Formats: sequence, structure tokens, C-alpha cells
Amino acid sequence: MRQIIEWLKPGARVKRYILLQLISIAVLSYSIITLFTRDILEPKILIAYISLITISLFLTVYSFLLAQRNILKITLKNMGDKEKNVDVKRLLTTEANLKKGAKIVMIGGGKGLSNILNGLKEYTHNITSIVSTFDDGGSTGKIMEEIDTLPPGDIRRSLIALSSSNTEMEKLLSYRFRDGKIDNHSLGNLMIVAMTDVMGGFAPAIKAMSDIFNVQGNILPVTLDKTKLCAGLENGEIVVGEDNIRPRVLESKSRIKQIFLKDASAAPAPGVLEAIREADAIVIGPGSLYTSVICNLLVDDLGKAIIQSKAKKIMIANLMNEPGETLGYTLAKHVNEVERYLGKHILDYVIVNNGEITEDMIFDLNQGDSTPLNIDLENIHNRALSVIQEDLVITAPSSIYHDSMRVSEIIIEIAKSKGIGNLNLLKQKKKHKAKSEKINKTVTSVSNKNKEVADFTDKVKKIKVPEFKGKSKNADKEQK
Repeated sequence: MRQIIEWLKPGARVKRYILLQLISIAVLSYSIITLFTRDILEPKILIAYISLITISLFLTVYSFLLAQRNILKITLKNMGDKEKNVDVKRLLTTEANLKKGAKIVMIGGGKGLSNILNGLKEYTHNITSIVSTFDDGGSTGKIMEEIDTLPPGDIRRSLIALSSSNTEMEKLLSYRFRDGKIDNHSLGNLMIVAMTDVMGGFAPAIKAMSDIFNVQGNILPVTLDKTKLCAGLENGEIVVGEDNIRPRVLESKSRIKQIFLKDASAAPAPGVLEAIREADAIVIGPGSLYTSVICNLLVDDLGKAIIQSKAKKIMIANLMNEPGETLGYTLAKHVNEVERYLGKHILDYVIVNNGEITEDMIFDLNQGDSTPLNIDLENIHNRALSVIQEDLVITAPSSIYHDSMRVSEIIIEIAKSKGIGNLNLLKQKKKHKAKSEKINKTVTSVSNKNKEVADFTDKVKKIKVPEFKGKSKNADKEQK
């Protein structure tokens, strides 16, 4: 009733278009009826009728669309204060395009994954976020100790990132309690745990939470099996538990040699393999290389599904190295490690930042011993990899992170492209080699010919031509 009253208020711009629509329909009906009831029609009268019918038909459709647009504006206005400035054109056109957007699968965890998801939802709603379920530290770890459940932390971050009401969601789901037994627990983690109990399972709980908070895409745990992430260090030590790996690496000063799951038979969650098979692009990273990214590739059949998928395989390289995990690593080391677990020469693209990260930025933003990632293309084993280098750095209080909008643009461009790679190093190398060989052959051939000509000239110069003192017989004949 309130909405109807709003339509009748002066300035609503609904009544005028409804009135115009009624008049246009009346004129259209009158024109058609009189046209067919007249016995004789002169050419001028026929043209007048056709013109009148065309104009009235156009005004009918035009006034209908304008009236519906303004009705939609008033409806959204009454839904809440935030919707007063809603872009109706975007709602009517862009939303439809987003639903038809490229199918993107993101694989990872932590803040890196959620940051890219936040930008990607502006380009497509066909997003599947495959989230790591091996985090066992912080609020998540405490919940897992008290309640037998999968870690909700990274799932919560994806919910916030893909929610259509991002600001409010982040405040609500990131809220942390400061008193009592639930001290330092985030509300989002507790809600996911509660919904798991209500829905009878972790996956149904994520689906229900996604519907409640209007998530633009799908969020899937990489596995529903409860297992621990383990790391083998170069000194032979085995570390059990994701949250223990970084501290132990720093303490022992021994790098990670390999990672594995305590339960080696962890199966992919329902929907994970299907999403990978149907994707236009599969994006790995960014995030902690071993504990947020590569750990997902350890799940049974996931790597195989990625290899068999026709999707473009993209890796987003981290901006900086992470103490306790990848300190001293270069771009080549990151790429080679991912393909060590995924499969050789599987990645098609890597997106890497070439923007400047100064020592002052690192110091001011409390990044500790982190160092910017060094780009060393010559050491990448996959020589067919296309490396996209751009300035992707954005800074915030105590943080350096990717420009999610620009990274998302690049991902969409790759997903929509027909070919693989705009800088295929292997083909370029072969092409360059073949071209060089051709040029060398030509130069050699020319050089040989020039040498032959030079030798011939020298020989000619050495020949002594006899001098004729008398006239030839032919000359005497010519004179006669």
C-alpha cells in the first residue's frame, strides 16, 4: 500500500507515463478500427493512418518502460536507505550480463583469495570459490578443538567477499567477541558452526549462509574430510598442523621440502570437480604458497581434474615472500613449486606484479622480513608460460595487497580469449631460433659469395694482358 501511495505522489513520474500509455493505446485502437471499417482509402489518408499507428505503438511501449523503471526505483527506495541511490540501469542490464559472465574457479584460501573474489564479482557472478579447509589456527583452531567441525575461517572470508552487501557483511561476520568463553571468536565463524548443526552438514550450511547473505557465486570447501596438513622440512623434521608450520620453519631455520596430508585419501567435496570441468578459467592463488594454495592440490583427483579441464590455467603470484614459508623465493620458485604438485607445464598464465615496493613501504606497513618477489623468467621450467607483468600494488594500513579490480580484468580477458597465451615463450623461442638460423644462413651465403667475388677479382688483377703494337686485320678492314 505504501508503494502505491508513493506512485501517486507528485514528482514520482509514474502517473504521467501511465496516462501517456493509456492515451497511446486508445489512439492505436481507434486507428486500427477505423482503418478497417473505411470502404475507400486515398493514399494520403492511408499514409496518415500508418503514421498514427506507428507513433501510438512506439509511445505505448516507451511509456510502459519508463513507468516500470520508476516503479522499480520507488520499490527499491522503500526497501532501505541504501537503495535510494541504486543504479537502475545497472540493475536492469549489467546484472543480466554478470549472470552470463565467464565461469571462473578460484582455488586458495586466506586474505589473498577473498581480496580477488571481491573484485571478480564485479565482472561475473559465475564464480566458484574452492576454499582450503586445512586452517587450524586462531579462532578457527579454538572452535575445532571445542567442536568437531571443519575450519570455518576461510569460508567466512569468501562469504564476505562475494556478498552483495559487502561493507555490512564484513562488519557483522568479522565482529569478534571480547568477553566470556567465546572471547576472540568471530561472529561469522560461530554462525557457520551453528548453521552446520541446523542444516546437518558443513556443505549445506555454506549453501544456506550464501542464500541468506546474497552471495554472488558458489563457495565450496575443497574437501569435507577432516585431515591435517603436514610439512617435511629440509632437516628431516615432520611438522603436523597448518598453524605449526610457519613457526617451526622460523625456529629451526629449515625450509619446507614438501607438504602432504595426514590422511592421504581426502576426497574432493561434492561439486568441486564439476566446477573445474565446466570452468572457462581456473585461478590458483594468491595466498600463502604451501598452506593456502598448494595444499588444495593434494586432495585426490583435484589436480587431475585441473589438467583435464579445457579451462585456461592461471596463477596469481604473491606480491611478496612470506617469512616462515617462502622467504627468498623468486617467481620461478613459486611457479615451479605449484607445477611440482600440479603437473609439469600445466599453467598457461602467471599474473605478477612489477610495480615498485620500496623498503620504506615494507617498514611502514609492518611487513617484517618480507621482500618483494623477484621476477626471473629464465629460471621457470615451463617455457610455454605466458607471464603478464603489471603494476598491481595497493597499500592500506598495515597491509600491501593486489589491485583486485585490475587482476579481475586480466582474468576475464584471459577467460574470454580464444587462444592460449599472448606471450608463448616456447613458440617465441623456436620462432626466434628458426629466424636466426635463416639469417645466419643468408649472411653466410652472402659472405661466401662476396669472398668468391673478391677471390675472382684478385685473380683477374693478377692476369697480365699482352699489349698489341700493330693493328688487327679487322681494324684494317673497318678502315678500308
